[in-house]
Amino acid sequence: MGKPRVALRVPDLDLRDARVTVGQWLVAPRQPVTAGERLVELLAAGVTVDLPAPVSGRIVRIVVSEDDVVAVGQTLCWIAPDTEPAED
Repeated sequence: MGKPRVALRVPDLDLRDARVTVGQWLVAPRQPVTAGERLVELLAAGVTVDLPAPVSGRIVRIVVSEDDVVAVGQTLCWIAPDTEPAED
């Protein structure tokens, strides 16, 4: 059985009550990603914030579209982590 999927969620951007929207997706569904790679831009109060991949793997589902308004903690996409164990 594979590893559980990992959610990329909207972080608390500490922008008070500013409306946060999805600016642009930088990846597509089923695309492989590397931990730390920029996945999506969030826009709020004249600020653009790039969110990185929390893990390496493959995007399995994008949940929100560009221009959607999102809230802190909301899931933006799901990532299936790489199945090969890390070498220490």
